[in-house]
Amino acid sequence: MSLSNSLDNKNPELVHVGRGNEETTDFYKDEKQDFYESGDYSDSNGSTPALADFTRDDVDAIVPTEDFDAPASTLRMWVLVIVLSTVIGGVDAFFNMRFPTIHIAALVAQVVAFPLGELWYWIVPSWNVPLPFGCGFNLNPGPFNQKEHALVFVVVNVVVSAGLVNNAVVEQFKFFDRDIGIGKMIMAHVSCFILSYALSGLTYDILVTPPDCVWPGILGNCALLQTFHSRENKPAGGWTISRFKFLAIVFTVAFVWYWFPDFIAPFLSTIGAWISWCKPSSAALSQVFGVQTGLGLFPLTFDWSQVTSLSNPLTTPFWAVCCVFGSFVFWIWIVMPGLYYQNHWQTAHLPIMTSSVFDVKGKPYNASKVVNQDWDLVTSKFNDYSPVMLPIAFLMNVALGLASFTAMMVTFFLRIKPDVIDPLRLKKTDVHNVALSKYKNFHWSYYVAWFIIGLAIGFGFSGAYSTNIDAGAFIVSIIIAVALYMPLIFIESRSSIEVSLQPFFEIIGAFWFKNPLKLFWFYTFGFSVLQHGMHTSMSAKLAHYNKVPPKVTMTCLLFAAIWGGVLNPAVTGYILYHFEGVCSADATNHLVCRKQKTQFNSQLVWGLFGDHIFTPGGRYSWVLWFFLVGAVVSLAIGLIQMWKPNSFWKRVNPTLLFAGAANIPSVTGYNVSTWAVCAAIMNFWVHRTRHAWWKKYNLVLAVGLDTGLAIAVILIYFSIFYTGASDNFTWWGTTVSKSGCDANGCPHLTGSMTTPLGW
Repeated sequence: MSLSNSLDNKNPELVHVGRGNEETTDFYKDEKQDFYESGDYSDSNGSTPALADFTRDDVDAIVPTEDFDAPASTLRMWVLVIVLSTVIGGVDAFFNMRFPTIHIAALVAQVVAFPLGELWYWIVPSWNVPLPFGCGFNLNPGPFNQKEHALVFVVVNVVVSAGLVNNAVVEQFKFFDRDIGIGKMIMAHVSCFILSYALSGLTYDILVTPPDCVWPGILGNCALLQTFHSRENKPAGGWTISRFKFLAIVFTVAFVWYWFPDFIAPFLSTIGAWISWCKPSSAALSQVFGVQTGLGLFPLTFDWSQVTSLSNPLTTPFWAVCCVFGSFVFWIWIVMPGLYYQNHWQTAHLPIMTSSVFDVKGKPYNASKVVNQDWDLVTSKFNDYSPVMLPIAFLMNVALGLASFTAMMVTFFLRIKPDVIDPLRLKKTDVHNVALSKYKNFHWSYYVAWFIIGLAIGFGFSGAYSTNIDAGAFIVSIIIAVALYMPLIFIESRSSIEVSLQPFFEIIGAFWFKNPLKLFWFYTFGFSVLQHGMHTSMSAKLAHYNKVPPKVTMTCLLFAAIWGGVLNPAVTGYILYHFEGVCSADATNHLVCRKQKTQFNSQLVWGLFGDHIFTPGGRYSWVLWFFLVGAVVSLAIGLIQMWKPNSFWKRVNPTLLFAGAANIPSVTGYNVSTWAVCAAIMNFWVHRTRHAWWKKYNLVLAVGLDTGLAIAVILIYFSIFYTGASDNFTWWGTTVSKSGCDANGCPHLTGSMTTPLGW
């Protein structure tokens, strides 16, 4: 018995669907034809699902529709998984503390794994290694196959989804000045990872197997796997070049080009701000056309990393793009400037687009002046210093985040029957489910057991140790995460857009704890489970598309959960302990922890002042009305969709009407507009006028651009920035975006602010 077969758990009662068997191939074709001719792929109203821009034919064009007889759980796969997840996860944790932050995506592992797997096939002997109880494995079971390759991505994708974990370690040790030890941090985050793993297993038949949960964000990765492992080359739109050659060309061009906006001519990255460069001292020009602290009204950039700030536009359904862009135009380009230039809440005295918080003098707020050693607010110190003043972008982020939450929940309950009940009761099928029907998954009790283990570890952390969160707060945060898990992931699985629930967790924590450190842990536990769970379910879907047996997939995801919870806190802690000046202004290698500082500022605002300034009667209490706004809008759209299921409104997602604009200030107007333009060209015009070309090359183009950029980022950093070679390279193109009002955040009004009375 091989290592792979011991986990595959094939059901002998089902007809084998594979290659090399004429009878089973006919059976497969019949099932596929029945599926295409039936209405099973439609939603409960008989209309096409919301993912209409990526049809079943489009999906089948870039994922294998048959199971292929190849081992998945091999020694080769496990060695690649362990090595690549460790190296890439460690490097990503290092870059997470750097500014600008560089995220080393699992896509890098997917690219690197192919030549390594092929090298293994050519040099490692094919020896059988026996194990007790009749088990064993082969050192070289044949060519590196698509199932093994998919599992490498699956594991690394979960391990590197730990940005929140790494931020938590930095905040706890550096900014809250509480060194509780790496062991306890590992304990906390292993708990989060295991809980998310259990949730993904329990919801497998709701979020992974249903045909309408397409997960467009991973279709590019599926296309890359097919490009590496399939040599099929049918002409498309008059083009006869193979996908592999097309990928190689796009990768090369993207790799070479990224040296310009990242190092040689950085102005190409922010060229949308060129109007503000004409007069750098003009606050008005920087507010309207600036891309760092402005609205970014001019849609131009030559930097693919800026275009993909929200998501890859080539893998995002066009209906989702329209919702997000429309949301951004209304809330950020119309409503927000109106509030700002009328100086509501004195925001015109502050930059229009910033995540920082300020005092009444317009200086960054120094929270250390108003707290004691336990991070509790001291009223006398607060009265001597200053109330906290929030910029308009911060307020809009909070308001839209709260509206996103209620819109998401109302939409979920309106669609609970077709989205949750029907997949469990009716078991919709498609060609991929038919091909995988010979395999079994673990029984639901297996995932319940792991959920209990995750809870036990979390209780051990929160109860047995002297930490800043008790067992009651821990369990409430997990209950919230469980309640929000499916509603949140339904959006990602159909739109490729991530919705942040940070404002919701923070407002709950603010009114409960009234302490930023306790709020920090409440938010970390709840939101970590959601973040990791999203990547776990996404990875399971990619394995599903590539016909990996579910037990093998879930075993690899369990390893990824445990290893991710150990690796990331350990690497981040090592850097904090052994690198001088980390998280300071003069830190070497730009390890200034700006992202973590921004997160820390947000938790300070909520933990110290949230129950005052956002409460009824508080200065910013108006944001709470967005709970109602999100619910009303979502209910209205949901009722219209029920009334007229085949109308324009079926493509409108109420959550994205708020969440699309809630990504500010991390993204500005030129990010969103260039993203929307690229999506309109490729996923609207080309999709409809050159569909054969689009189906063959669009996703390969998307992944080629991402891959070239990802590899270039690593090489440029270690060869140029890390070595200090960039220090002596300066010209207008490297400095123009670092000076002037756009960089400095000039406000509309320069006079002094009036100190608010009370809160």
